[in-house]
Formats: sequence, C-alpha cells, structure tokens
Amino acid sequence: MSSEWQNRIHEYCKAWTTDSGHPDFDRLAMFYAMDSDVVIYDSLPPLEGFAGFAEMRSIYPGLSRLSVSPNQDLQVKFLAEGQVAVTVFTSRMAYAFEDGSEFEVNARHTDVWEKRNNQWLIVHEHPSTVINLSKAE
Repeated sequence: MSSEWQNRIHEYCKAWTTDSGHPDFDRLAMFYAMDSDVVIYDSLPPLEGFAGFAEMRSIYPGLSRLSVSPNQDLQVKFLAEGQVAVTVFTSRMAYAFEDGSEFEVNARHTDVWEKRNNQWLIVHEHPSTVINLSKAE
C-alpha cells in the first residue's frame, strides 16, 4: 500500500489519541469534510452517529485518555475515476475515563474519502468493535 495512505491513516489515528480527555479536534478537522450531511459513526454512543464534524466535538464526556493504534493491514480502494477512496484498517483502541474505568478493544475502521480541491476528506466514517467471545461467556 502506498506510503501516502499509510502516513495519512497514521496521522489520523495520532490526532484521535489524547492524554487530555479531548482529541485534537482542530487537527482532526483537516481529515473531515465540513458538510452538515457527513455521517460519522463512532464505537461509543450515540447510536445514530453524528451529523457533521461540528456535532462530533461533544463526544466522550468523562474521557481522560484515548489511544488509537493502527495495525499494518490498511486497504485502499479507489472509485469514481479516482475521486473517491474507501479505506479499511484495524486498530487497537484504549480508553480511560475520569471515574477510573478503562477498557481496550480491537476495532475495524471504514472511511469513505472524497478528493476535493486536491485534498482527501472523510465524507462517511464507520468504526466497529470486535467482541472477544472467549471473555463474553
């Protein structure tokens, strides 16, 4: 896979990672289209996701730390004559909350990117977590 896309995903995950309780939304904004109809799902509530990047700024009340570490399994598929890209990768996500609770999950990420003014922007995002069935029983 191209190092350009590997670097983009690495920087995207780095922007989500925080020790302050709030991801760097100003830095994250460079990855997202600012349209109000962009749907952004998350592995935490709300179930219906967020309508646009601005609404996403309210996520994770009580979060004290988040780490997003991408694995080396990135796949990229180009559509619409190279103007749309779909990225798929997995990661390890570690959460810590102000109440002292912590948990880690394996996650899958699917992002749809659109090339606008020679810049790739996320126009739809959908992560999902992978449940460890051996621990669920």
